[in-house]
Amino acid sequence: MAFLNWLEATSYSEWILVSAVGWPLMLSIHAFGLAITVGVIFTLNMRLLGLYGTIPYASMRDLMSVAWIGISLNVFTGLSIFIAQASTYITSIPFIIKITLIVLGCVTLVRTQKILKLEGMTWDASGVVSRTGQKLAIASLLFWIVAVVTGRLIAYI
Repeated sequence: MAFLNWLEATSYSEWILVSAVGWPLMLSIHAFGLAITVGVIFTLNMRLLGLYGTIPYASMRDLMSVAWIGISLNVFTGLSIFIAQASTYITSIPFIIKITLIVLGCVTLVRTQKILKLEGMTWDASGVVSRTGQKLAIASLLFWIVAVVTGRLIAYI
């Protein structure tokens, strides 16, 4: 707990909490990163589940780099927000669930990228996504939906 208290006492943490722009800036960038991440990942997952039939599966791989930009923004701003109230967040059940599901969502994204690279062209030719691709899409949707909901609950529970 001493380390968390030290984090909260840093000048960066104080800037986030005390300045007129720190907290709103971090939350705004965090929301923007979330919109990018979830928007791209949802589009990919919906395609894997059969929607947006005119988008080739192989081209979805290129879109994943945009999702990683959103994730990078959220890692930076999420850590910044965490630092500002570390001792509170570390014991927050919604926060712990959110972080766990984000990690699982990122692992699923990496796995989906690998599978798209290996099987995307085959899926385009046959019009059929493998069961593995479908399961990854369902798991990813679940992980990201619950992560977003628990992220909102952090402020209220």
